[in-house]
Amino acid sequence: MQFCWNVRLISQKHIGIQSLFCLVLMAILLFSKLSVASTVDEVAQLRQIAQLAEYVGVDYASAVDNGQVINDDEYQEMLEFSQLIVDKTSSDNYVMHSLNEKASALQTAISTKQKVDTVRQFASELRISLLAMMPELPLPKRLLSKDATFSLFENNCASCHGLSGQGNGILASGLEPAPTDFTDKKRAENRSLLGLFDAISNGLDDTAMPAFTQLKEQQKWSLAFYVGSLAFQSSSEFIKPSQSISLQNWINYSPLKLSTETEGLTKNEIEGLRADPKLLFTNQSGPLAITKTQLAAASIAYKNEEYEKAKTLAVSAYLDGFELIENSLDARDKNLRKSIEGNLIKLRQVLSNAQQVNQLESLMEVTVRQLNDAEELLTETTLSNEALFTASLVILLREGLEAFWLYWL
Repeated sequence: MQFCWNVRLISQKHIGIQSLFCLVLMAILLFSKLSVASTVDEVAQLRQIAQLAEYVGVDYASAVDNGQVINDDEYQEMLEFSQLIVDKTSSDNYVMHSLNEKASALQTAISTKQKVDTVRQFASELRISLLAMMPELPLPKRLLSKDATFSLFENNCASCHGLSGQGNGILASGLEPAPTDFTDKKRAENRSLLGLFDAISNGLDDTAMPAFTQLKEQQKWSLAFYVGSLAFQSSSEFIKPSQSISLQNWINYSPLKLSTETEGLTKNEIEGLRADPKLLFTNQSGPLAITKTQLAAASIAYKNEEYEKAKTLAVSAYLDGFELIENSLDARDKNLRKSIEGNLIKLRQVLSNAQQVNQLESLMEVTVRQLNDAEELLTETTLSNEALFTASLVILLREGLEAFWLYWL
């Protein structure tokens, strides 16, 4: 009897432990989901604080010199933004709270009109802490061609910043604070590409700088690289540095920060890469080459009866390849552009249906021949060797930030 009673107790205890385990597991899963949702909001907050910190570090020199206010409007903006940083880090959330001491030190330095180098040091330390807390962004694989990027700048930025980026656009005289002069080297040396990207993506509060939410990720990155290059001189004799640098660090930090803390890279090499970033993307293929490569892979997948994979590759052939040179081709031969686009649509339809190998091969042959014609046409009529090379720097991770949010949700 005693044995049976012990067995019953053990059994009941085991059931109790199982129930408790299930409850704990459910609680952990629920907490994890809440934590992830909170993390998404935190990342957005951290990105904005980092953007503000860099902006303050860069523009403080326009507000204070030798302990004296030299531009009252700029100084008031510095006070406002530093207070905003303190407010955003004053949350009970432990992530934000851990940054509050650095934010307060930055605010104190500004309010007491300390030296520019001191303010920049506090801003830099805060920003480095923020970057360490944030997941890494999906990075650009390629940039838009120089011509395409300049057209984008002309249509969206030049009215304020001027065609040459000197902050002297037709609307500039009525704006306070004045639009950024991207050719100001001292300022550019302290500006990261991530900061420029965030300003383009999110705008700047209490300034005339809007958020360009209508632009795609590759367009915003291309603009960031472009305006970030304007203060630096490229050289035809410049060669790729012997010491490589990760694209993540290249985007995250300013040229000045990189030149003082990156071993093996000289200041001239960093400035050369900033002026002409194509060497950061030398291993990438051009859009039309990508189109042909993806179509060939789609054909192989189709013949292996991997139909979903084939369709995905066919869509990539358009989005990551042909779409990126459509406008350039349209300006030279609209009929050829329409024909290729139509054949790409037909290919996607064929790849969606089994047992159409003969039709696929015939259509693929015609399409590849047209793509070769397009490549020859663009090369001969419009692109110098340098422009052709930069035309290959075209794709960013499509919808990168959106994919990032989906990953964390």
